[in-house]
Amino acid sequence: MNRTYVTIMIICLIFWASSIWAQESMYLEEAIHIAIYNNPSIKALNEGVYGKEMDKRTSFAQMLPRVTLNYGYARLKEDQTLDIGQDLYLPVVNETNPPFYNNPDDTNIVSDENGLPVYAYIPGQEIPIADKDQYKLSIEIVQPLFAGGALKNSYKVAKNDVLSAELDKQQSIRELKLKVIEAYYGVTETRQFHEVAQSGVLSIKAQMDIAQAFFNEGMIPKNDLLVAQVGYADGMQKLIAAENAVKLSESGFNLLLARNLSVPVIIDTEIPMPPLTINIEEATATALEHRQELKILKLQMDSAQNGVKIAKSVYLPGIAATYTYERTGDEPDVEDDTWTAGVGLNWNIFEGTSHYWNVAKARSVTNQLSYLMQGQQEKIALEVKIAYLSAHEAMERTNVAIKSIDQAQENLRIEKDRFNLQVATSADVLDAQALLDKAQTNYISARADYAKAIAKLEAAMGIL
Repeated sequence: MNRTYVTIMIICLIFWASSIWAQESMYLEEAIHIAIYNNPSIKALNEGVYGKEMDKRTSFAQMLPRVTLNYGYARLKEDQTLDIGQDLYLPVVNETNPPFYNNPDDTNIVSDENGLPVYAYIPGQEIPIADKDQYKLSIEIVQPLFAGGALKNSYKVAKNDVLSAELDKQQSIRELKLKVIEAYYGVTETRQFHEVAQSGVLSIKAQMDIAQAFFNEGMIPKNDLLVAQVGYADGMQKLIAAENAVKLSESGFNLLLARNLSVPVIIDTEIPMPPLTINIEEATATALEHRQELKILKLQMDSAQNGVKIAKSVYLPGIAATYTYERTGDEPDVEDDTWTAGVGLNWNIFEGTSHYWNVAKARSVTNQLSYLMQGQQEKIALEVKIAYLSAHEAMERTNVAIKSIDQAQENLRIEKDRFNLQVATSADVLDAQALLDKAQTNYISARADYAKAIAKLEAAMGIL
């Protein structure tokens, strides 16, 4: 049963390893694409851009005609009439159209001596005015003609808001890219640290075996063997920590890609060392041209200037054209119709001193943004300088680390030979191994730091 179980486990491991090896490595560009596509914050910013676009269209719609349709029914308590309590004599305009009474009786016409009608005699009566059922249909069209520039400048502000939202999304994407790059190289870095720890444990294990053989032959004291055994235990501790660091870095990488934390991470194992061909002045100039934060501030300054114009628009009159068409009647089909058209002017000449203070406030926003622009430019220049110097530092560290690895390897070889000749102790060999491990980890760190610094420099320049 034990052999069968072991066989099954070996077969499963072989198939699992084969499936892992069969998968293609995920390159950095692909990882960045997946992270951007899956990131919920980026999706939320996309919706924010869409919302600002709708605000812009709404602002434009304020300049278009406004059409209002009304249809209503009202029921009065009773038919409305005009009570004429006394007889009336009204001048006759002509024979067929007396001025008030629309159903005259010829017997009620008073003529002069020439037989021409002079008065219409209307006996006291109740004249109907309105039926108790009232229906009304109206269509009103209002077209703003001039609003002191408020509508046009509000539309400009809305356009700037759309561009600002898009730039804000680009800034978040830039920051996400940098995080993915750092995590990507972080996984490679921890894996290479793990390889160094494994190599160190194997080397120390070989030294411990030799020390054990020498001790068994009585060639070295027991404390020399114990030093080798303690060194091996310490190497195992470092190996366990390295294994855990790999798992944590892989989980952090998966988190940025919005994947399950346990998904295997199969990525390129090399850390690139692209040359740094740009100088710090060129990098700073590029940053001041491309950084999204500065572009957003420029748009905000333009919007603030438009805000001053909007605040000043209240000093000017508002002009609008209107057209109203109405149909009324005592039946739902409202047969009687009428229309009116006109142009109106509305001018709020004085409202305390609030208009003045609103203009002053709008100007202060412009001044505030000007100061923020200056501070942001200085901050960006510092970010570029830090990233640039960090890249140079990492490159120099890499060159030093390459030489130190060769020296540490030679030193370890010599100490092992000296130990075999009984002129060195296990402690000397362990110290030499520790120096080699340190040189190798320094080299790995320098390469990873250089790749990350290049990414930070491109992010600081706004071109990542």
